[in-house]
Amino acid sequence: MNKSILIPLSVVVGLIGAATIISKPWVTIQHAEPIMVKGYAEREVRADQGSLTVRISEKGADNGEAYEKAETSLERVRKLIVDTLGEEAELVELSPSLSETKKLNEKGNRTNEVDYVTATRSLRINSSQVDELKTISRQLYDLNGEGIRLTLSGPEFFVSKLDEVKIDLMQRATQNGRERAEIMAESSGENLGSLVSARQGVIQITKPNSTRTSSYGIYDTETIEKVVKLVVTLEFKIGK
Repeated sequence: MNKSILIPLSVVVGLIGAATIISKPWVTIQHAEPIMVKGYAEREVRADQGSLTVRISEKGADNGEAYEKAETSLERVRKLIVDTLGEEAELVELSPSLSETKKLNEKGNRTNEVDYVTATRSLRINSSQVDELKTISRQLYDLNGEGIRLTLSGPEFFVSKLDEVKIDLMQRATQNGRERAEIMAESSGENLGSLVSARQGVIQITKPNSTRTSSYGIYDTETIEKVVKLVVTLEFKIGK
């Protein structure tokens, strides 16, 4: 004897709905949130501008003597620079200064009597001859052994056409990010949609083979050869 099994209508409807969802799993992917990827690009560059600051300090019994000694030393430095870099080097003379040092009494306290005066003269060198600028920094330092009291700041090396480099890196980093996004979309069986947003990260200009980074960006000025790095963050739609 056959027995009839009665199934409530609500259960039947639920089973039909579940079957529909199982048979169309692409529905959830089609309405997925946009995917976010990072694109990366780097480029080797060579500095084409350099700067070096020379600071000369000479002592004298009074202002006139100290200033004259500093002037003589400055002219010697200037001649060395011109002989090495030529007339095309830009020489910028910075503000001179004079300072008095008082004598000490028997208790080690300063008196009102002048012991000596220090005259300071400074010269900043700007040049596109970056290799020669590095050489002359060593030559200038050696003048300390010839009685000229000087200190050096630099040399520092810069890339004058950095904006052009940035544009190139933005294009390449964006392309790199799109390629990564396409791989992610294809792996889920979907097409890559339109670009939703793009954000540029900070520029990192480092020494070759350096892994150093900073959230504020880096601009290495010590080396002539540099590597410029850029990361962009891209957001794409998924699906048709």
